[in-house]
Amino acid sequence: MKKMRAQGMLFISIIACMLIGFQLNAQHTVSGKLFPAGSQTPMIGAEVFIVGEPSALATTDHNGFFEVEVPEGGELRFAVDGYQNQTYSVAKDANIRIELFPEDEVKNDYGKDVNVSAALRPESRDGILVLESEDKRFKYWFDTRIYMDGAAYFGDNEEIGNGVNIRRARFALKTILWGHWGGEFDIDLAYNEVDLKDAYIRYIGHKWQLKAGNFKEPFSMERTTTSRYLTFIERPMITELAPSRHLGIAFRTWGNKFYFEGGAFTSEIVNGLMQDQNKSNGTNAGYSVTARAAFTPINAEKHVLHFGAAGSYRTPKLPELGDPTESFRFNTRAETSINRKKYLDTDWIEHSEHMTLAGLEASYAWKNFRMSAEYMRSDIKREKDAVPEGEDKASVEGFFVMGSWLICNADYYYNMSEAEFTQIDFRELGKGALEVALRYDYTDANTFKDGVDVPYIQGGASEAYSIGLNYYVNYNVKFMLDYSYINNDRWADGKGKYANDKSLPDGKGGIDFSIIQARIEIDF
Repeated sequence: MKKMRAQGMLFISIIACMLIGFQLNAQHTVSGKLFPAGSQTPMIGAEVFIVGEPSALATTDHNGFFEVEVPEGGELRFAVDGYQNQTYSVAKDANIRIELFPEDEVKNDYGKDVNVSAALRPESRDGILVLESEDKRFKYWFDTRIYMDGAAYFGDNEEIGNGVNIRRARFALKTILWGHWGGEFDIDLAYNEVDLKDAYIRYIGHKWQLKAGNFKEPFSMERTTTSRYLTFIERPMITELAPSRHLGIAFRTWGNKFYFEGGAFTSEIVNGLMQDQNKSNGTNAGYSVTARAAFTPINAEKHVLHFGAAGSYRTPKLPELGDPTESFRFNTRAETSINRKKYLDTDWIEHSEHMTLAGLEASYAWKNFRMSAEYMRSDIKREKDAVPEGEDKASVEGFFVMGSWLICNADYYYNMSEAEFTQIDFRELGKGALEVALRYDYTDANTFKDGVDVPYIQGGASEAYSIGLNYYVNYNVKFMLDYSYINNDRWADGKGKYANDKSLPDGKGGIDFSIIQARIEIDF
């Protein structure tokens, strides 16, 4: 009996030793991914060792992934050239993420240690160079465009000269930093001049943003739409009434069917002449408060119905040296840039207190058809004591209506975050798209007294009939051809510089002419 009990105890001891030995040599499966510190780009080709062993157990694949079997209590070491070794103690099965830091300190141009925030991946997106981190927190992209225009003129005014020019030569760098901060720097080198366009900082939230710097005030879809996506070579004359770029701060928000942007603005970026005006005469920079809202009762893919409205309250802005202060002025070219004559010109409307602007928009698009119309009006309030009786108000108003048809291989695309139509949507890449468009626009810059046939502000009135033909080679190259007929009234004479016989009845005596113009455009 004693012998059997001793044999049983021996058997139990052997089993216990075996279990203890098995536990001591238990293998655990450890898997994971390796990344450079602060990056979401996988680290390929990193070696995985057990500490103390000379040979690597595994090498990370193209996704930065590895999987190894390691005894409990073992320690893994991860190694790659140029980075500090990282270790991991194994206690159980695990799926882990390992970040490796650079072996040497990284310093900037000023000698300060800096963090390597992310690795950027270069891509060509519709022909635009984009550098973006895997986690999308860092992004840099270019917005470069060159337009070569040519125009020929036919009609009453023999002083109009035909010609060719570089209409735009723009370079812009845009960025998103740390996921929420963004900025843009945009210059134009056309006409052998350096002209600073957009220069702003913004904070990007979920369907909202706050922007500060120099950028377009939110007024008019046609005015705020970038020139890359315009249907005609030049915007309608009345859009000159809409404010362009000024220094300011603005808030924007949007949803699936609504959009709103509003802000406060001051003068243009101050140049030397403006600084002299401020220094010599103590002239204030002036201010404006501008807002635009849109509602899209239909906002489906390739089917949009858009209604918009905008308003602005404005005081006279800081003028250049030699121009009168406390004044507004409206002038515009006849939908062409080669001919620089401005037939519509109110001259300076002096002794102005403030201006109010109002605008209405409507657009409808279904697949490859689009209709748009806008109305704008400005009303200027003048000092009653400083002007002749009945001349304390002045106004400019006008509208345009247009329709376009993408004949083949493309549809119109609407961007709710900006409440505007942007880049067309090709149905099949590698094939071009053809578009035909019609537009009528009218602008009246004359202001009359009651019962008087001759305006006391003779800014002129003009209408334009236009037809356009566009060929989109791809997302980056476009050919444009426009024909316009300009019908000016007798007071559309550029403050008398291009005057015709004003003794003729209404509707006669104006300078009428036709324009044929073409553009070759590349965006990259």
